[in-house]
Amino acid sequence: MRGITPFGAVPFEVATEPGPPSSTGVAWNAWADCPGQYYSWTCSACATEWTERSAGAGRSSDIYWNREQVVYAIGYPGNINPSYGLMDGSGAQLQRVLREHAGLETQHDWLDFDEAMDIYSQTFGLMSGASWYHWVAVRGVQGDSLWLANSAPGYKGVYDTMNRQQYQALGGFSNLWVPQ
Repeated sequence: MRGITPFGAVPFEVATEPGPPSSTGVAWNAWADCPGQYYSWTCSACATEWTERSAGAGRSSDIYWNREQVVYAIGYPGNINPSYGLMDGSGAQLQRVLREHAGLETQHDWLDFDEAMDIYSQTFGLMSGASWYHWVAVRGVQGDSLWLANSAPGYKGVYDTMNRQQYQALGGFSNLWVPQ
């Protein structure tokens, strides 16, 4: 049976702090705010910053300052820059930043929609579509869709959720998730 509200989330009210880690994994605040990105090329830094903060490893209370620090941690301008955004679409630099700053180990794979739904029904992470060229954090699942923390809501018709048709049209998808 597929869960709808991920572990650590509160289904009908906004949680302000992540809960304690479970005996099998990392707790996260799926309801953490994800304001719009300030620069068009920083979606990967925004998704990485949300992932850190939702797991209780935020750098400060200022989200935009945090995002700037994540840009430098990714490696500006060699690994992320205004001309191209994130230089390596696999997310290897994002994995490194999550491990070094937040202590989050992630797994990577190119997942089909059903695999992504199964994984994100139990955990959180990040993803980017090869035809989308945009990184988002994944909060969990909502019904038959992936529930996103999207710093550019509306980009290519995707807001806070992504359904099977959108996933197929904008993929293949590079996924990084925190194993539970």
